[in-house]
Amino acid sequence: MTAPRRRGTILIVAMIIIFAIAALVLTLGQAMRVEAIVAANNVASREAAAAAHGGEQYVLAMLAESYEPVELLDQSYFEAVSVGTGYVWFLRPDWGDPLMPSFGLVDESSRLDLNSLDYERLRLLPGLTDERAAAIVDWRDEDETPTDGIGAESPVYFARPEGHAAKNLPFETVEELLIVEGFTRQLLHGDGTAPPLGQQAGLASGGAVGNDTYRPRGWFDLFTVWSGEAGTSLDTGEDRLNVNDQEGRDALRSLLIEVFGEARGGEFGSRIPATNFEDIFDFALRLQMEPAELAEIEDRITVLNAQTITFQGGEGGGQVVITMVSGASGKLNVNWAPREALLTLPNMDEADVEALISRRSTENQINPHSIAWVLDVLGTRAIGLGRHITGRGAYYSADILAAAGNGRAFRRVRIVVDTSGDYGPQIVYRRDLTEQGWPLDPAILESLRAGQGPQQIGGTIRLR
Repeated sequence: MTAPRRRGTILIVAMIIIFAIAALVLTLGQAMRVEAIVAANNVASREAAAAAHGGEQYVLAMLAESYEPVELLDQSYFEAVSVGTGYVWFLRPDWGDPLMPSFGLVDESSRLDLNSLDYERLRLLPGLTDERAAAIVDWRDEDETPTDGIGAESPVYFARPEGHAAKNLPFETVEELLIVEGFTRQLLHGDGTAPPLGQQAGLASGGAVGNDTYRPRGWFDLFTVWSGEAGTSLDTGEDRLNVNDQEGRDALRSLLIEVFGEARGGEFGSRIPATNFEDIFDFALRLQMEPAELAEIEDRITVLNAQTITFQGGEGGGQVVITMVSGASGKLNVNWAPREALLTLPNMDEADVEALISRRSTENQINPHSIAWVLDVLGTRAIGLGRHITGRGAYYSADILAAAGNGRAFRRVRIVVDTSGDYGPQIVYRRDLTEQGWPLDPAILESLRAGQGPQQIGGTIRLR
């Protein structure tokens, strides 16, 4: 008896094999699709990183070779600049002033120096309580006595779970504030309600101490640790002459004659007193210079004050004499500083600040590095203010946002550049800010991903 024939068995086996192969193909196809996406994202990430690096070189070239001061360059030089197949934006903080550009470099002296600002000025910042202001001073000073009895010294920090002493040394970065008593990441970087950067109608500034405009973006953009004043002349490249150098008074008289001629320069030279000048405005008023005349020479001079400190020697019993020169750091760039920073200047009220802001909008288009116009605004009340303000710092920062051409990746980096060296601009600080997310309008990324490019394309730098 023969076995019954099993019709359809081969077909069923074949179908099972086909389904298995199809499933395998689909699985492999899905895996390959994921691999392709990962590879494309990796390429885009590298493209964004390369564009960010190109942005750094762009900044160095601009500071070294630009025909015009970088403050006078049009925003098209800093917005959606094409770098390879990617695009780069150079972001500026939103300080609530519609007259300030949204894109460009920032003179670090337009921020408040954490290492120079005293307690009385710190406590004038909106939302910065007396306790927090005192804690900043205590973190950097050399003693262990709480400022005004409300600060925070080592016992406060030893009580923390990680247990550490107060630093009692200068701040090295603004981010160091996160360690200081009373500060949080939200207070420093904002509460997340701020509108995207790059919009002129961003945060409105109330102009009054105690307002809440600091909350959306925090205090980070108000502070710096890089506020050194430029020590060389833009015109000549030579060191600026210290008018308080008694041994250099003949050189000062020669400079006055060189700038103003024999008659007028000699007239100024005859009025040079034997005593030191308090600041550049005291210099101008005592020599009876007009603000316009001060503007002609201010780039060639500086006012530094020497202080001699004598220490008693050890075993030998001798004396050690150290001469310290002050006046070149910690100054605030009055031409570009935000209203909240200007309100911390000594003997300044809101009316004075508004007068300065109103006037500088015109003066900055003429010479963004001059402060001679302040004398015209404040008159004799400007004396003493020159010890706290400047028109040109030695450091610039760039908040660089780079995106791949297809919008699949971006990189954000902040750098600080020292322009005072003999070998040209040098990057002295770099920090990756990519983790903070995309700071511009999300529509820009969507436009890139749709293959339509950014909303605006920047210009090309003009080099010598």
